Amino acid sequence: MRNTERSNLCYTTIFTITGETMTKLSQLLLSTLTLALIVSVGYTKSSASWTGTSEASPASAPGGVSGTQVKMVARAVATGDAAHGKTLFGANCASCHGATGTEGGVGPSLKGEKSKKNQAAAVAWIKNPKPPMPKLYPSPLSEKDVSDVAAYVETL
Repeated sequence: MRNTERSNLCYTTIFTITGETMTKLSQLLLSTLTLALIVSVGYTKSSASWTGTSEASPASAPGGVSGTQVKMVARAVATGDAAHGKTLFGANCASCHGATGTEGGVGPSLKGEKSKKNQAAAVAWIKNPKPPMPKLYPSPLSEKDVSDVAAYVETL
């Protein structure tokens, strides 16, 4: 085998591996973008519909992802047990936001927070609050606890 043939063989092998890797990376990127689309459009559990000004809908998801798959991911993002969240809120948040969260006090009233933040944004805020709000995640609140408290706050 001549050097030129070896060089072409190496190039072909590298290109094939790179092509397969690129396909997998493209699929991963598409999944990530689909999830970002879901969050940016503003799907909320309580309304069970898409909100916001975007034209996107679950049925028009990019890359051949079915509307059912997008709805399933959106529901996973927008979960939380508001009843359990109310109990957690009373134990961890009421001292600053008031007994029900609508009174305020050291912290602001959370009444109408749903109009400012969807479930995903509320979860993100609770996980990484700005001072003076204390950081309660990952302790004493777990991932599920944060989701439950956010679900409760969305009902105020």
